[in-house]
Amino acid sequence: MSSQDRSHEDRHEVAGGKRSKRRSRGRRIKSVDAPEDNLSFEDYAADRLWSFLCAQLATALAAYVVMFAGDAWLHGELFTRLTLVCATPVLPMAAALALAARKDSGMRSSLAALVFIAALETGIVLHGLHWQRSALIVLPAFVLIPLMFSPVLQRGWDFPLAAMLALTGPLALLAIRRLPGDTQIGIMLSMFFALASSFVTNHFARRAKRKSFRLEHQLRAFADIDDLTQLPRRRRVFELGRRILQRSERAGQPFSVLYIDADHFKSVNDRFGHDAGDRALRLIAHHIQDSMRSSDVAGRFGGEEFVALLPGTDQIDAARVAERLRKRIEDIRQFEVTLTISVGVAQHIRGEQIDRVIRRADGALLHAKGGGRNRVVIAGRPAGDDAAPAQPAHETQTAQAPLAKAPHEEPGIEPFSREWQPD
Repeated sequence: MSSQDRSHEDRHEVAGGKRSKRRSRGRRIKSVDAPEDNLSFEDYAADRLWSFLCAQLATALAAYVVMFAGDAWLHGELFTRLTLVCATPVLPMAAALALAARKDSGMRSSLAALVFIAALETGIVLHGLHWQRSALIVLPAFVLIPLMFSPVLQRGWDFPLAAMLALTGPLALLAIRRLPGDTQIGIMLSMFFALASSFVTNHFARRAKRKSFRLEHQLRAFADIDDLTQLPRRRRVFELGRRILQRSERAGQPFSVLYIDADHFKSVNDRFGHDAGDRALRLIAHHIQDSMRSSDVAGRFGGEEFVALLPGTDQIDAARVAERLRKRIEDIRQFEVTLTISVGVAQHIRGEQIDRVIRRADGALLHAKGGGRNRVVIAGRPAGDDAAPAQPAHETQTAQAPLAKAPHEEPGIEPFSREWQPD
């Protein structure tokens, strides 16, 4: 598939990923990682169960307020000092809920849940000591606490601590109130079954979430990595390109794009077969990878087309990188025909979207194809407003205009593509 016969829609699909370098058995390996790929299982589980945890905390807080306010109203003790003492656990519970509700709180969500459980246990004990003659009235609340939080506390250490806190409430009531022996045994048995059920629920919920964690990683790798070249696919490249562009604009650094296409690639497939074509694509991908820095991103856009994102690089340095890559590909001697590439280079203009930058690089690539192939062409910058609205690729000046200066050209702005001439 060449640049000319690629559809307009395919030309502008998006992708992203972050490539890192690491060494394994003496060979350099490059992988693609998105931010979500770097999450630990604990952070992954916390992120997936965040809304569930917030709902559990809010439900428990509402239940305690209803229980407390209802008993205060029934006993006519709405504003007594003991009633206010029983109401004090509402404050740390509300604060813990507010902390857990912060989406970026991470491990603090587990800590907030533990603080919430401790305050809730304290409130239930105070409620039982003040208003109830029998501890059996508040026993259901003690039983429900570990059962409620067993599916959502998945860090390994947080649920055991929550279970210990849930056990302190009934033990405190048994220590303070002298209850009949059979009542004490009933309370302890109830808590034992509640804790046992909670640990079983937590174990299987954790195992199921781990399986989901592994499957998501596998599916993401399958969807985002091209199996032939081991480069990120189009969607991942564009997604990461947006993030790189934002960082470059914030730091005031240049950002350039290379659009790479293998010349006359169809002839390789026709003359030597598709296996040879696949081998050629792997060689090109290998040389592209070796030409990139660890901060750069290269991906396959489909067929024999590749895109490289070069943060911190202006169009001149990017053209030098492209020229070195072009020579490396030209020097490959594994085929009876000379394998060459054409490269379009475009530098990001402040306020310009990533699809616009890649589209201009694509226009420069088409110019290189029309100029005889096996060359590097730098895309011109649009005259006038840097953030001018994007136009369809077939209407851009870079793909159609001659190599001449426009009368209205602003200083420092090159509105037309030009072939790169090495120093």
